[in-house]
Amino acid sequence: MQKLSYNLWFGKFNGEVEVSKDLKQSFKSARNDAPLQFNVSEIGLKIFGNNYYNLLRKIAIDVAEEKVEKELKSDDKYVIVLVKALEQLDEAINALKEKKEDLELVRETEIQEEFANTLEKLERLRLRIEDEIASVMEKIAPNLTEIAGVKIGAKLIERFGSLENLAKAPASKIQIIGAERSLYRALAKIRKGKEAKVPKHGIIFAHGFIRNLPKHKRGKMARFLAAKISIASKIDFFRGELEEGLYESLKNRFERLRRA
Repeated sequence: MQKLSYNLWFGKFNGEVEVSKDLKQSFKSARNDAPLQFNVSEIGLKIFGNNYYNLLRKIAIDVAEEKVEKELKSDDKYVIVLVKALEQLDEAINALKEKKEDLELVRETEIQEEFANTLEKLERLRLRIEDEIASVMEKIAPNLTEIAGVKIGAKLIERFGSLENLAKAPASKIQIIGAERSLYRALAKIRKGKEAKVPKHGIIFAHGFIRNLPKHKRGKMARFLAAKISIASKIDFFRGELEEGLYESLKNRFERLRRA
């Protein structure tokens, strides 16, 4: 009868222990289909003695740090930081424009020129960030970018926290994300027995294929678009190759709804 072999964090075990030469890699791949019929710590203590828990703690911290560092350096995290920076930059630009207009109403001074120069620099920085987001999105999410556009695609990745989370999200959530407050308000009214309109779209409402349709057709288009975004993000995350025909089906759906 063949002995079961288990992958422990410090090596293989099939009745006898084979200690791994690379404990960090062994820790990462410590997965078992069958439930363990023994106590891992007891075996580890026999092998490593009193140093067992110190060694386990060190390896766990090393692996966690490596994972965090990898996450922070990933391209989709870079997009998320850029999207947030762009939002804050927009707020700063709008605030400066308002203050500049307030000053112009009161008095003409040299400070207004300083405001104008600063605004010009911020606008240039804004364009630079938009170009950078577009460049990274084309690289990491070509299908999502083609289907949703750079701004909506990047915003969805930002809201879901990563391309992986977006790829694993249901289309129904993609459809309404960004409209959570309206959704919660509607659900609260419904729970009280009142009538309420549940939002049909959130961030994706900015898409031209939804915005340019009559109101009574936008819900259908939003559901279709969210489903296509779900497919596109899955292809981007798991394959990373451009899928021909995905955008055409979306465009055809829009044209049919527009003519109906």
